[in-house]
Amino acid sequence: MNNIDSCLSQTGPPPNVIRLKRRMCDRFRPAHCPRGSRLRAAADCRHREVIRIGTIGGSDMVKKTLHWSLAAIVLGTVLTACSGGQTGGGASEGKSPGEQTAEKKEPVELVFYITSSGWSEERFMEEYGNAVVAKYPHMKLKFIPSGKGTLIPELLAGGTAIDVVISSIGLTQAQILDNNLQYDLTGLIQTRKLDLNRFEPTTIELIKLFSGGGIYGLPLNNTVGLLTYNKDLFDKFGVPYPKDGMTWDETYELAKRMTRVENGVQYRGFISSVSHLSQINQLSVPFVDPKTDKALFDLDDRWQRFTTDLARFYQIPGNEVDAKTVTLAEQYKAFTETKTVAMMAHIGTPGAEFQANWDMVTMPEYKERPGYGPQPYPTYTFVTSSSKHKEAAFDAAAFLASEPFQTTLSKRGLMPVLTDKAIKEVYGQETDYLKGKNLMARFPKQLAAPMPVTPYDAIAKSKWTAQMDKLIQGQIDVNTALRVAAEESNKAIEAEKAKKK
Repeated sequence: MNNIDSCLSQTGPPPNVIRLKRRMCDRFRPAHCPRGSRLRAAADCRHREVIRIGTIGGSDMVKKTLHWSLAAIVLGTVLTACSGGQTGGGASEGKSPGEQTAEKKEPVELVFYITSSGWSEERFMEEYGNAVVAKYPHMKLKFIPSGKGTLIPELLAGGTAIDVVISSIGLTQAQILDNNLQYDLTGLIQTRKLDLNRFEPTTIELIKLFSGGGIYGLPLNNTVGLLTYNKDLFDKFGVPYPKDGMTWDETYELAKRMTRVENGVQYRGFISSVSHLSQINQLSVPFVDPKTDKALFDLDDRWQRFTTDLARFYQIPGNEVDAKTVTLAEQYKAFTETKTVAMMAHIGTPGAEFQANWDMVTMPEYKERPGYGPQPYPTYTFVTSSSKHKEAAFDAAAFLASEPFQTTLSKRGLMPVLTDKAIKEVYGQETDYLKGKNLMARFPKQLAAPMPVTPYDAIAKSKWTAQMDKLIQGQIDVNTALRVAAEESNKAIEAEKAKKK
């Protein structure tokens, strides 16, 4: 007989009770209660105290009462023993920290909004919404695409409530803070027991900088800058491929070798998104001093270093740009369509439409900072201040940051925000155009620390980018570019401050 049968046989409760106990033990049987195990003696039974109670003499009525009381006692004891001494095990089984089950929840509708363009409701549901509803059936999701007439200020002015906003860190100031949609999730993180140590540390550090030490959003996915290259061009010219861990100086020399004219076609060695690279610069130099609200372009020597290092690539003969080709759109077209560019430094990779033999390596490093990649460029899920369903909205955001969903995102080719090695190792497995690529280039040994942020960073970045465009076209020198960028930034910052008075 098995453990539970041994216990019950000492008291002889009715057969239906025995069957009940057998079913309960079979259902909740742990490792220490294996099917078919036998006891050497009644003394081995875990429920011997119950057995002793069951042998008390008395009238038939008393015995019957004790038998049925015993049934309840044994059942409770079995459930406790077979659940490892835990209470409520069945209800909480499989529930991750920070997530709440959907049992006995009142129906709720949540309005989602994504700040970037190109999202339809169908795409949103396919990539995010269906998984949320499957986890929480009581939730009904409504999605509002970003576009003309549906910008956040327009929606708020029209009385439309938004519960959850998904936005990149680059748009957090303009889309969340400037519209007063920020809401500190610290309290919900604590009550829901969401472990922030699971996240890539820089993604938490960065959102805390925007939140004054609080947390306005939960990380959803990350983006790390890297160097993409056209293998066909390197093969064509017999030049070794780029490799992980190259320095900026090594990349510059490689760009010079790849820049040439072949059969009347001008091939260029290197292009980049200068604006994005400034946002994720590995020197962690900020745009604006948070203490003085003054632009740092002419005050911090790291801006001189960063700007000069990047501009030199466009001074390679044959790799220049003009007023037309200086735009990111034109540079990207040269890499993906005409395929006349060897390397591209950017925060993203080409999509499935890029029909070429390409691969990627880590973003070039500064020789004095080996192993350091760029700053992170995450996307966050924000529960808004205007939401009337903050707890439900948080549960949805927490699920999107959970191990199961992050694994799904990773397989699709979106960089996860959790440190779990197993989640990183499945990166890109379900994305055909990433198969065979150097996928671990997405995960440098260490990310650069997030730079300090201010409400005026977007203003300063736009002024620096405008002067950088002039610099790489050869219209001005680096000192002029940094001086004018600082002057125009400070003027625009003061004007912005005056609006708020």
